[in-house]
Formats: sequence, structure tokens, C-alpha cells
Amino acid sequence: MARIKIATFNIEWMISLFGGDWSAWNGTIPDTFPGKSLGGIRLAPIADVPALCRRIAGVIKAVEPGILAVQEGPPLKDQMELFVREYLDDDFVVQSSNARSQSLHVLVHKSVADRVSSFSHDGPETMPLRSAIPFYPWGTIRPEDQKKHKFDRRPLVLTFGLPTGERLRIINVHTKSKFSKLKRPEQWYERDPEAIADALLARQKLSAEITRLRQYIVGDLRPGADSPSACVVLGDFNDGAYAELMEREFLIHNIIDELVGSILDPETVFRHAMSPAEISESSTVSFPDPLEGGRIVEELIDHILISSGFWQPGGAFRLVESSCKVEMEAFEQFDESDGARRRGDRPSDHRPVSAVIEYGCPIQGMHHQEGAA
Repeated sequence: MARIKIATFNIEWMISLFGGDWSAWNGTIPDTFPGKSLGGIRLAPIADVPALCRRIAGVIKAVEPGILAVQEGPPLKDQMELFVREYLDDDFVVQSSNARSQSLHVLVHKSVADRVSSFSHDGPETMPLRSAIPFYPWGTIRPEDQKKHKFDRRPLVLTFGLPTGERLRIINVHTKSKFSKLKRPEQWYERDPEAIADALLARQKLSAEITRLRQYIVGDLRPGADSPSACVVLGDFNDGAYAELMEREFLIHNIIDELVGSILDPETVFRHAMSPAEISESSTVSFPDPLEGGRIVEELIDHILISSGFWQPGGAFRLVESSCKVEMEAFEQFDESDGARRRGDRPSDHRPVSAVIEYGCPIQGMHHQEGAA
């Protein structure tokens, strides 16, 4: 049996490493970045861009992934490929989704690149992921109140194939954030109607994306000639694996539970790659939460989920027990922020998560057990 490590890493606003631009990008990684306003977001200045690139690359090399799902990547595939050439020893092949200010990429180690293919984000295989989900905002019922929402960052769908024909589907996801008008604790305490309604709307849009993703996965896993043997969904879900305060107060589901599936369809049920105990002790981000009085909270919002093909008898793919973890040690080697939020001192505002997959038909001569640590 061979092994491969898969990982997910949200690398904070990588567009900043390329001057904050893509329409007029000059083909280089600049020495410095002065900062920039991008819509309603202020990209922080970076005094030494190459040093930050080395921090990011250092984390990736320490993780040793065979397949790395990247969120908040640069808009252009050419930009991601330049980063790989200059800072990752040109060891990876880049697969990319639609170009946005925060784009999805997957870095595939060259030792397994001939086994991995991707669906085009605008091709026929991913058409269902591009359609909108209709829904009614909280408290509305009239037909004219109905809204529609769809992915801005289209999930990136890959296939890892074995010579024996078994295939593993790998889907890189970055859902929309919960960012809303609810920013201050007093808005929650005083039940500001506009702010709370907007926060609920943000969560409904998140749920719409997961509904569409879930429908796509169920269709993909249905028995058929083109069905994969198993599926991994990983990335930045912008939600934890438990109900936070607003979800408890309004009895709305967290989206991880929504993605896992139904007992009525056990063949398409997913599990988290971490054990419940590990989930309860792990976090990938920290942020001030207005629902918690503005205090800094730690939350696990970067996840790896696996389909039932991983535990059904006779399957070609298996999760190595207790292998899923937040790569804290790899991250902290290159984090000198010391609690501050200066962009240049930390590799990202997220920590990577990884898991090791065991699969049949070992391939000889692979580097690091095909990327696995």
C-alpha cells in the first residue's frame, strides 16, 4: 500500500505578493507591497515580500504534501506557477479554478502529477456547481422576496486515479465568509434588526453554497461508470463543526453538518477526517467575535471531510488513523508575529490542515512516499 498526504492551506490574500494586481500584473513578485484598498477590504502593507514568500514556502515544505489545496491564492495560474518556481523548487504542478481576487488552486507534487487531473471550472463536468440556489431571506415569504446565490469562487474538482481504475475525487472549497453588518458586540446585545438580519442572510448564502455542493457530490457518487471510488472535500468552510451562538439562537445548522449528509442516504454520508476529540481541541484561526463580547476566539474552520468509500469493505482508499491534524508545528516554525497582526511576520492568518491517505497498488520510486510525511 502507498500513502499520500493531502493538505489544505488558506494563504492570506496571496494577491498581495504580486502587487495587489492581476489585470496589469508585470510578471514579477515585487520586493515590497505598500498596501491597497480592494473593494471594502484593506490589504496590509508588506515590507519584505520575498521574506514572506519564504515563510509561506517554508510551511508548505515542512508539511510535505503530495496534494495541497490552496485558498486565497493569487488570481492567475501564472502567478501561482511563478511562486512555485521561485519558492517551492518547481516541485509542484498547479491546477486552478476561476480567476478572482482570491482564487482556488491545487498544488500537485510532480511525483504524482501524472495520476491527477482536474475538471475545468467552466466545463460541462462542473456545470451544476455554477448554478444558483434560490432561497428566502429570514422572515420573508413573498415570491418577489426570493433571492439567489451561487459560488463566487468555484470549487476546484480533481481526480486522483490508480492504474487499477479506482479513482479518488478531491474537491477544494472556499465558501463565502460570515462577514456582515454585525461587527460590534452591542449590535448583538441590543438586537440591532438590520445587523442581525444581515448576519442571518450571510449564513443563508453559506448554506446555499453547501446545498449546491452537496447536490453535486451526491450526483457524482451515484453508482455508474464514471463514479469515483471515494471523495475528499477540503478547504476553508468559514464555519466550525459545531453550532456557534447565532446558530443556536436561531436554530440554524452549521454547514459542516449540512455537508455530511442524511441517514436516509448512507452511501453518500461523509465524516470529518479528525476524531471528535481532535476537533474539540483544534483551531485554525483566531479572531474577535462580536457574538462573544468581542473577545478573541479560536475556531477550526478549515476542514477535511471523507466519503463512505473510505470505510466501506474492499475500498481502494483508506484514511490513516489519527493522521488528520492542524499542522501547528510546521506553521509555528515560520511565524514570528508574536500575537501581532502584521502581515509580513506570519505565513497566513490560517494554519494548514493535513491527512494521510493509504491506497492500493503501490507505485515504485515515489518521493517521500508520494508526498506523505
